[in-house]
Amino acid sequence: MVILSNTFAKGGRSGGDLRGNSAARKARKGYLLVQFGDGVLCPCIYGCGRVLDCATVEADRIIPGSEGGSYRRENIIPACRRCNAARQDRSLWSFAPTVARRLKRQGYVVSARSAD
Repeated sequence: MVILSNTFAKGGRSGGDLRGNSAARKARKGYLLVQFGDGVLCPCIYGCGRVLDCATVEADRIIPGSEGGSYRRENIIPACRRCNAARQDRSLWSFAPTVARRLKRQGYVVSARSAD
């Protein structure tokens, strides 16, 4: 069962951790699998070829946390651990401009400056 809520980072925070509790993280992963895949599997957004499931999908923030990005559903995309770690806190435009252009065409806000 997949629970889709409007925001995923409520409750369960400790020490400023915005990831939320385990139920929030599981709901976030379920949302990514439904939104970007078939509900069970989805590809890594960066095109590395990895197919992700609930155990391997990571929520990568379009606007990084260092720029004020949150884990709200309009700011997360599915990524594999390797691509998510490689991106670090770089902007989506500097890490993957092709992905940034595609997401912008789909209506996502892809930089902190365009969110203002």
